[in-house]
Amino acid sequence: MKEKNIKEKTQQKKKMGLTTKIFVALIAGAILGIILCYLVPDSSFKKDVIVEGILYVIGQGFIRLMKMLVVPLVFCSLVCGSMSIGDTKKLGTVGVRTLVFYLATTALAVSVALTVGNLINPGVGLDMSSIQSSASSVETMEATSLTDTILNIIPDNPINSLASGTMLQVIVFA
Repeated sequence: MKEKNIKEKTQQKKKMGLTTKIFVALIAGAILGIILCYLVPDSSFKKDVIVEGILYVIGQGFIRLMKMLVVPLVFCSLVCGSMSIGDTKKLGTVGVRTLVFYLATTALAVSVALTVGNLINPGVGLDMSSIQSSASSVETMEATSLTDTILNIIPDNPINSLASGTMLQVIVFA
């Protein structure tokens, strides 16, 4: 009888998992957005304080925290993974495989993005006359040659590539 009571108490005290917490927060954020958009009347307090103040700071802070974690996480996982291999002959093979995998997944991501962009046709009906200043800066960009692209993989300064978040250079350095 005591064992049954202990099992019931442990089942009642079971905490919510991280995935469940994230899903609950996602639903709560969607509900807050719907309430702010449709139920709260437009005012300077809503726009300036709530949306462009509190929610902007929370959202941008979260994105910056995620960006802050990406580079050290990739660097440390590659260094720890290469240290656990031990044999230097296998390390070169793993390094080449890592670079090939990174390039393949990047090519796949670009292909999916271009396909989805061509299917959805974003920007159809957009008035481009108001965006001429940014279009002139895009026209001045030059195409990078294959040799420059290959040389850009090798970092001039590894600390600068870590700071700027140039992932391919971080992978090569690691």
